[in-house]
Amino acid sequence: MLRFSRQLLSSPIGRKLMLSIVLFSSLITLLTTVYQLFKDYNSDVNRIDRAFSSIEKVNLEVLAASIWVIDERLINTQLDGLSQLPDITYILIQDDSGQEWQAGEYQNTSIIEKQFDLIYSNSEDIKVGTLLVQADLNIIYDRLYDKAILILLSNAVKTFLVAGFILFLVWLNITQHLLKLSQYCEKISLDKVFEPLKFDRNAAQDEFTLVANAINSMQQQVRASFDDVRQSKQELQTALEDRERLLELERSYKDELARQVKEQTKELEQSLLILKRAQQVLVEKEKMAALGGLVSGLAHEINTPIGICLTAASSQLSHVEELIALIHSDNATLEEINSILEEYQQSCQLIVNNITRASTLIQKFKTVAAEQRYEKDTQFNLKQLLEDIIDATQIMFSPQHVDVELNVDSHLMVKSNASLLNQIIGNIMSNAYIHGFKGVEYSRILINVKHEAEQINIEVQNNGLNIPCDVAEHMFEPFFTTARNKGGIGLGLAAAFNAATLIHGTISYTPISSLGGPMFVVSFPYQAEIEPA
Repeated sequence: MLRFSRQLLSSPIGRKLMLSIVLFSSLITLLTTVYQLFKDYNSDVNRIDRAFSSIEKVNLEVLAASIWVIDERLINTQLDGLSQLPDITYILIQDDSGQEWQAGEYQNTSIIEKQFDLIYSNSEDIKVGTLLVQADLNIIYDRLYDKAILILLSNAVKTFLVAGFILFLVWLNITQHLLKLSQYCEKISLDKVFEPLKFDRNAAQDEFTLVANAINSMQQQVRASFDDVRQSKQELQTALEDRERLLELERSYKDELARQVKEQTKELEQSLLILKRAQQVLVEKEKMAALGGLVSGLAHEINTPIGICLTAASSQLSHVEELIALIHSDNATLEEINSILEEYQQSCQLIVNNITRASTLIQKFKTVAAEQRYEKDTQFNLKQLLEDIIDATQIMFSPQHVDVELNVDSHLMVKSNASLLNQIIGNIMSNAYIHGFKGVEYSRILINVKHEAEQINIEVQNNGLNIPCDVAEHMFEPFFTTARNKGGIGLGLAAAFNAATLIHGTISYTPISSLGGPMFVVSFPYQAEIEPA
């Protein structure tokens, strides 16, 4: 019995369970006791209130009449009757002349006190005195205290008895079997003969029976796996010996392979040197081919107006000789002279037009070289610059009407190369005027300016024709144009691309915009240190 009690009390699960039951039961007991005491306290206070109400209904008129006739005997009788009421500890009767009758001992604390006016009713209500009644709460407190002690003691005894019984049941049904399980697990050894786990229980199948079956099954599987591991270890030992022999062969193969790799590396280095030299030659050829294409394009564009000027000059020379011969002849007429002069005037006009075209071509080619890059960056209002570009473009292509909408902050100040930016936006808009609005009934261009933290993005979009993919692939190349038969030379977008690079920005193309046509986006850095004007 002593051993059983010691094991019972030394069980951690049992102690925790008992402590939990005691704490929970104590908490419930405390809450129910507080509720019962509070309810009893309210009942006692209500009883005192009912006593006060009874005094007010029954005794006040009799006392007022007794004081009115100054009937000492009746007053004392009423006073004794009131003092016999339960919980009433002090009564004071005072008439309007200052005479007093009292019973009991007056207190200042832990009391419920109520004062009544004594009204004598004859033909009118006359106040003849006052009645003061006190009820002592200490009597209620003592009664509640005794009741609380009795409840707590009885519940404590009941709680400990229930907890002890539960602890015994836990030990009987759970703890002792867990202890046996732990002792069995400590004795398990793969080198010993297998002994199955059995619990000394009369019960049928329960959780401990399932645990015993699971442990026995697991132990059998572990023993079988251990035998397999032993066999695998022996096989692994044999494999390691074979591996050592293979490693020795591998070392010899690696030495031979390293020798061969070294020889092939020397051959590859020589081949790489030859390839580098060939690459340099190809790069130089590509450079010369690109330069040749550029010079060929420029020569082709300039050769046409110069050839026309040469032909017109030769024609003028023959016309001058005819004019000199005609003047020195005797039969020269004014009509013949005027005819030769008209032809001479036409030749001069042809020379002027083609020389002007060649000059314009050279000027535009100079814009591709972007001499504006030597201009200093200036601070300007971006909205004012864009409005000037729009006005100039509309005047240039008048009477063609295009509705241009501009969305930009009117106070946005930027610092950049104004000439290059003017060239970029102007060339993009001119390209739209020339190629984009063929067959479009209502032409529109929308310019949106978006100001990010360190960048300005200018979106130029229109509702014109879409640019074919084969054209979009080459439209930023110099001298590429789809309107060469109409006088186009293909330097507009190429110059815009080169100018965007010079202001440390970019120009990108999107096939479809919100208006339905293509969109060009010009991006360049925004210098945050600029103060707004």
